Amino acid sequence: MTTNSADGNGHKRTLRWPSLHRARGRISHRSGQVRTKLAQLWRHETVRHLAFSAAVTLLGAWLLGQLLPGMPGVAATVDAVGATIDDPVRRYLVAHTQELPITAGTTYSIWKALGLVAFVLGALHNGPARFTWMVWGAATVIMVLIETPGPGRPVATAVSLLAWAALSSLALRGLRLPPLAFVHVDVHNEASSPPDVQVRTEIRMPRTEPPQFLPYPLPYLPPSQN
Repeated sequence: MTTNSADGNGHKRTLRWPSLHRARGRISHRSGQVRTKLAQLWRHETVRHLAFSAAVTLLGAWLLGQLLPGMPGVAATVDAVGATIDDPVRRYLVAHTQELPITAGTTYSIWKALGLVAFVLGALHNGPARFTWMVWGAATVIMVLIETPGPGRPVATAVSLLAWAALSSLALRGLRLPPLAFVHVDVHNEASSPPDVQVRTEIRMPRTEPPQFLPYPLPYLPPSQN
């Protein structure tokens, strides 16, 4: 890839299409930076956890999509459970949105989207999403309890509660409650006996030394008689 076909003619070898080579160099440099950034991100435990959770979710959805059509009994059971929960929710939303500006269809779409987002984010250990998931599940069970007619109401409520609990095992996985602290207080009504105190009075006087007398200076003169 030179402009001169002969070798050793004293001219420098020049590359053809220099813009192409510059672009390839920039692409190689950018790809190296991307690999470095990905390696740095992969060192964080949160990124690895999110990637693992996303992979498990996608794999599980794909497996369910492949297995359910080939198992009519399981597919029919899943559809029946979904209808047992979904139909009362639809009827509740239709009955309680007649006087509202929002339609029942819009409310139903918001209900489904909120449940899906809360489930996915809750499985990724998001605290507010887990709280939303618990409120969403409780509201769903209440709607099923209200709108299921006749003697099938207890069974439909139990089915919805069990389905919510089964999905919560994924949405709330890893959630641990803090241990309860018990404080034992032992109170005795009997008054304890007073301590034995002995009082002794002592008077301490300062210690005095006897006076010392110095001799008269010499020569000694007796006192005068006058």
